[in-house]
Amino acid sequence: MSSAASYQRVRSHLETLKLDAALAELDTVLEAGAREELTAVEIVDELLDRELRRRFERRVKTNFKLSGLPLIKRLEDFDFDAQPGVPKHTVDELASLRFVNQGSSVIFLGACGVGKTHLAIGLAVRAIEAGHRAYFLTLHDLVTRAAAARVKHRLHAVIRTIQRADLFVLDELGFLPLVGEDATFLFEIINRRYQSGKSTIVTSNKTFSQWSEIFPDTALATALLDRLLHNGTTVNIRGDSYRLKHRNEAGLAEPMTEQPDE
Repeated sequence: MSSAASYQRVRSHLETLKLDAALAELDTVLEAGAREELTAVEIVDELLDRELRRRFERRVKTNFKLSGLPLIKRLEDFDFDAQPGVPKHTVDELASLRFVNQGSSVIFLGACGVGKTHLAIGLAVRAIEAGHRAYFLTLHDLVTRAAAARVKHRLHAVIRTIQRADLFVLDELGFLPLVGEDATFLFEIINRRYQSGKSTIVTSNKTFSQWSEIFPDTALATALLDRLLHNGTTVNIRGDSYRLKHRNEAGLAEPMTEQPDE
């Protein structure tokens, strides 16, 4: 078989196998191989490497689209100096994503504005860029979707979407109390993820002793905590809101107005 026929045959095989990146890069790789006097194995290795890299990039892009993240916040952009209550060494350890590989959970506790959501999103972004699937929901959105799904008898679809993710981020637990069916549904999600060895991140403005205020049943709150805390990491952030601090430093806080004497 002539070189021209072999070349066309290779192109045809790459197209049939849907190796789109390899097909697009074939001429470039062959030219580089001839110029650098690469072996046949080195040329094939380079071609397949480019295909795999392109597929990984597409997977990461798709995972970002399906993640539900409201915005992109990176761990590198977190201001640890402005929020000394955040243990940087713990965040650095979490950033290694060992907790995702181990199926462990993370709980960020603290008042509003201390950086819980930023850290949770930052870890989700890190996980997606490493090739994992992540899914983000606020508790309000979870409850809203569950209510709509119950009407259509599609609650299993919500569970399946969350369960598919390697990392599930539940934001703002504690901003509203849960009624019976919503509390049970949340427990079912956390329990399924716990049993299947999948990681969950929860952010909450309530201390653990206050979680009984969120759930209608103290036993349910205890059972949910038991699953989250088993081999999990708790980051208790103490300090003031650095969002307000930045607003004050920028002169954006509303001035106090004096009330006239009675």
